[in-house]
Amino acid sequence: MNDKHDLRSLTQLGDDELLRRLSDLLMQSRRVESVLVAREAFPSMFQYCVDALHLSKAEAYLRIEAARASRRFPVLLTMLADGRLHLSDLVVVAPHLTRANCEELLARSTHQTKAAIKEIVVEMKPLPDVQGSMRKLPQGN
Repeated sequence: MNDKHDLRSLTQLGDDELLRRLSDLLMQSRRVESVLVAREAFPSMFQYCVDALHLSKAEAYLRIEAARASRRFPVLLTMLADGRLHLSDLVVVAPHLTRANCEELLARSTHQTKAAIKEIVVEMKPLPDVQGSMRKLPQGN
């Protein structure tokens, strides 16, 4: 990013100009992405992340899962960008998100550890009670 487009100058822009620049950046990003896809044909996004971007398998997995979850819940990208959730946190919470619990679950997960988020998930979605069972006791001699 050059001085003309640095973050300080963005804060001084009006909404219309900011939206225009965002639209321009998105168009540039799409063009670059199409070139990358055309030139860097891989059988999967995972292979692309590992072989072309040189991410570890774990890093690739986290990013792909985060991308999938953010399609359903775009707020995840905002939370990731501002640090309220980390990639590993996002992957823990994402499978449990529903439209009904999204707001509460994400609010409670904000700035929590991975272990704390696991506890929150269990608390919000407790396991069903174990069915009672009876069995015949062995007869004593």
